[in-house]
Amino acid sequence: MRSVFYITLLGITLCTIALVVRSGMLMRQNPGEPINAAMRRALAGVAYQWPEADAARLAQRFPGAIETPNGARYLVTQAGTGAATPQKGQAVAVHYTARFLTNDEKIDASADHSGPYNFVVGQPNILPGWTDALAGMQVGEKRLVALPYWLAYGEKGQRGKIPGKAALVLEIELVSINPAPAAS
Repeated sequence: MRSVFYITLLGITLCTIALVVRSGMLMRQNPGEPINAAMRRALAGVAYQWPEADAARLAQRFPGAIETPNGARYLVTQAGTGAATPQKGQAVAVHYTARFLTNDEKIDASADHSGPYNFVVGQPNILPGWTDALAGMQVGEKRLVALPYWLAYGEKGQRGKIPGKAALVLEIELVSINPAPAAS
């Protein structure tokens, strides 16, 4: 009977140790928080910087550009109309042309797909740079936007099409802002 008690006690102790180590409870200031939230916050504190070569091109092509809090830079090339601006969760339609910052090579354009690009602002299936690029835009406004790699395709890029750490230039026009699509 004693051996069953000791084996059970040992099992409970090992399970407790495994849970504490796996969750990282003792490694964080607030142990009640899930580890992934703590990691997201820690990574959000990383200060990205434009690579030196890209920074030099930006200085030439985007003098006086407005910089967003996340690091994108833009120039307004045509003013828009109205007071409405895209908000997270709203559907928008945009005309765009995407190019590499390094050599101005065209990557993609909405005209290649027979019409404006329609998407919901802030959704995970779009580049994070789109949210920055559209912030404060009015319908009809055109912008020239430089997206750093961390707001575009990241460090890995897109296999066969976009190299890792590639900065992009978007020529965009906000065609329309629509209410958020209904959840189905």
